[in-house]
Amino acid sequence: MALPLGHAAAGYLAYEAVRPAGRHRAGWLATALLLANAPDLDYLPGLLVGHPDAWHRGVTHSLAAALAVAAAVTALAAARRLPGRLALGAALAWASHLFLDFVTQNAHPPRGIPLFWPWSARTVIAAHPLLGEIVIDASGTGAFFRSLVGPGSARVWLEQAALLVCAVAAVHAARALAAMRAVPVREVARDDG
Repeated sequence: MALPLGHAAAGYLAYEAVRPAGRHRAGWLATALLLANAPDLDYLPGLLVGHPDAWHRGVTHSLAAALAVAAAVTALAAARRLPGRLALGAALAWASHLFLDFVTQNAHPPRGIPLFWPWSARTVIAAHPLLGEIVIDASGTGAFFRSLVGPGSARVWLEQAALLVCAVAAVHAARALAAMRAVPVREVARDDG
């Protein structure tokens, strides 16, 4: 499973894709980070009943959920006269979660995500996953949390921390390059003397 760090990196990229130039919008960023991680809130009911993965990678991991979030944010933005790009950012942030889960190794059935629910219950996963997986012990709530911080999980945490750092660095480098290109070049005064 992709971790909150990896999902935060993707949420940050979604935020950067829609935010206006200039100062950061803390509320927009917080919302993008929350929405990029929100599909995994489906762990909560399972954690409460002692079966952490009972509802994980279900409806929240579908394009229908991403569209529903976009529709809700569109309605909210219209009611509050907020920029329409917020809905695009919300959809991108939610969909970024789906993308990362799609490209993450998944050893336990059902492998992948139900991307096309409710039209199809079939799960999909990348033929060649790019991200490593922490194998979750779903035998109970304590086992679930121990598997997240066990010795076998360090590599995945480091991999996804690097993903977050690289995403932020790439955005800042791209913005710096764009700013350098935007600086007008002054004509050098010639002395025709």
